[in-house]
Amino acid sequence: MHWLSSHNRSEFLACPQLIRFEYGKGSDGFEPTLLIKGSTVLLKYVVLGARMQLAFAICEGRLLYALKVFDDGNDGGILWSIAERDAELNGIRGLVRGEPLVSFLFNELAVNVAWNDMPTLSGLDRLATWADSAALGRVDHAAMQATVSPMIDRLHQSGVSDDEWLVLEVGGRSDWKAVHNHFITAGASSSLIDLFDSDEGNQQEQLGVWLTDNLQPFDVYHSPQIPKGAGTRELIDILLSHEFGAVLIESKTLSILARERLPDRAKLKHDVSAHISKAFAQLRGAIRSLKSGVPVTSATGETLAIEREKPAHAIVLIPDLELVEDQAAYGIDFIRDFMTATGAFPHLLDISELLRVVQAAEMIAARGTTTTPIMAFDYYLTERAEKAVNAGTLCIEVLLRFADDTAEG
Repeated sequence: MHWLSSHNRSEFLACPQLIRFEYGKGSDGFEPTLLIKGSTVLLKYVVLGARMQLAFAICEGRLLYALKVFDDGNDGGILWSIAERDAELNGIRGLVRGEPLVSFLFNELAVNVAWNDMPTLSGLDRLATWADSAALGRVDHAAMQATVSPMIDRLHQSGVSDDEWLVLEVGGRSDWKAVHNHFITAGASSSLIDLFDSDEGNQQEQLGVWLTDNLQPFDVYHSPQIPKGAGTRELIDILLSHEFGAVLIESKTLSILARERLPDRAKLKHDVSAHISKAFAQLRGAIRSLKSGVPVTSATGETLAIEREKPAHAIVLIPDLELVEDQAAYGIDFIRDFMTATGAFPHLLDISELLRVVQAAEMIAARGTTTTPIMAFDYYLTERAEKAVNAGTLCIEVLLRFADDTAEG
């Protein structure tokens, strides 16, 4: 496992997707290291051998570097960063000296899930000059966006080395090594985080359980059951309940590992749209079941006490909000129709957004004396629902900021 410094871990948790160079200490001494944090969907493209390009440029006296992952045929997304610390430049200088490059992949929760050796690179004389002349120090990446974005667009369009960019091919490997991590819930259950697990749906559900377990220890239920004939059936994927209402989470993921060929983004968006529609239909049915008074049991058969009268929160959890094809389909009319039919607040989140909501709830609770994390979670989701109405779509990302500091969630 690759351990992050406290500085890097805070940064990795705050940013849904990013890259960082390091000069990390491996088994044979220090080595150039590329840390890649991305959505689980993006990481699956990487480990299945998608083409990747690593690129460098100078921007206002700083060293800008970017990674393009071809996750959409000949197209793809670009992650970028600006070198701020000596460790970054030392890692890049190691590349120039021909030292082997190693890369570590981190998921949405900043958990190291895979690693691999990368190709030895050559023709880096220009990079050596840039690394030696680049200024260091903290960078306001948001403030630099206006300057960097046109450069990234030009990289995206050309994809070859020119006077502005040095572009290197680094991808195409499908022999990534899995890093296995276990998370332990408050109820002492253990689950494996495995990027390569063929049961991709269960992996996303387990991440959802682990995140929400922080809010209400011992009262987060995975796969709660209701009666069906002589047996039972699943009510919903994840269920929480407290005095102010219930939270129902229906998780939908994409089977990427099992496909014979990597799907393009258009295919993924089509699949996600179908999954979202099915998930909201399942949430409607689950809420109807709760309101009818049907008994609910845990996966082990324990009868659960569920708040059924107060407004619930109905969450569809998907792999990546950027895959939502038609955001207008989840606009004001959809929200009002769902709330009228169920009395519940609808939400559409991915793992990164669920993490931000949980972090916001914990921060709100920490500033109060009587507010619990689950109460703050309920409050923040309600506020978020109002913002969705104002924005005209459920497809929003929200940051929490306090007026007296720069905290965010």
